[in-house]
Amino acid sequence: MLRSEVRTTSISIKEVYPSIQGEGLLVGIPSLFIRIQGCNLRCPWCDQPAALPSKKANTRFEDLIKLVEKYPHKHVVITGGEPFTEDALSELVKTLLNMGKRVQIETNGTLWQEGLEDVAKDIHITCSPKAVARWYVHPKIKEYASELKFVVDEKLILEVLLTFEEFLKRGLVVLQPEGNKAPFLNKALELQGKLLEIGYEVKVLPQVHKLLGLR
Repeated sequence: MLRSEVRTTSISIKEVYPSIQGEGLLVGIPSLFIRIQGCNLRCPWCDQPAALPSKKANTRFEDLIKLVEKYPHKHVVITGGEPFTEDALSELVKTLLNMGKRVQIETNGTLWQEGLEDVAKDIHITCSPKAVARWYVHPKIKEYASELKFVVDEKLILEVLLTFEEFLKRGLVVLQPEGNKAPFLNKALELQGKLLEIGYEVKVLPQVHKLLGLR
């Protein structure tokens, strides 16, 4: 899809803003965030509750792309809410790729869109499995995910992590203490130690943007 071929579809957007990627394996990269409005899950500790309710598409696709073009950022993060609830996600991803952007999607992993099949290997998919979904991850997300990011809270246990052995073997698992809270940091370090004894290395990373006072 060329820039001139973008349709005037509407898309449900909560906000667009520049910051750094503060989570996961790509932490520190200057990023433009596109936050999708609407999510299919309700995690008790969600740090973006305003983005949870689904709302009618409120932004013209053309206007969103024009806004993206105003920023110099090469890395674009599509987050939420839950990006896969947005019907125009595939079109957005393909348009951004054709603009020369690197695209990252942050998802809870429970949904998939067939329209992404032909570009899935060209994007960075960060999947954060959730306890409220019983840690379910869609088979296509498992196939294409670039990393798994687990929020360490009172519900995450070693047995859950071991069910994602294929990602553990490849060193693609991040443990993120919920809310950067000390008890969950200690738990993350304990889980990291137990996994190391088994033979798996995982990273423990806080929400760096919050430590720096950024969005």
